[in-house]
Amino acid sequence: YLLRRALSKLPKKTITQAYDIPSLAVEYVGKHTVVSNLKIISERLRRDPRLIMRFFLKSTGKPGAVNEKGQLEIYDLIKKESLDELYKRFLNTYVRCSTCGSYDTELIRHGKIWYIKCLACGAETFVNPI
Repeated sequence: YLLRRALSKLPKKTITQAYDIPSLAVEYVGKHTVVSNLKIISERLRRDPRLIMRFFLKSTGKPGAVNEKGQLEIYDLIKKESLDELYKRFLNTYVRCSTCGSYDTELIRHGKIWYIKCLACGAETFVNPI
């Protein structure tokens, strides 16, 4: 009886998802692939758009740039599924806190050393440079 009563007093488990992380909006213009919401993504993730661009371009091995509208232009056709997979890898490596799983983090660089500082729990995790 006491065990059931204690379990009923515990708060209900909630599934923690990154519901406020925007997904990629991929468009195809001619032979170019355009991520049209890079500016929104970079503001939400607290990352420089050039850093996200560098990750995508190095991972795909394709040339590209951030245009005047704040969109990522990759000068080749790349499938949306491939970009989504790269985006998930970027989030897990350079955004998500490895201690508490929060996406409210900052990427800080001291010289050649990069680390993620979590704004939720205060943990610091070292990461490889991009």
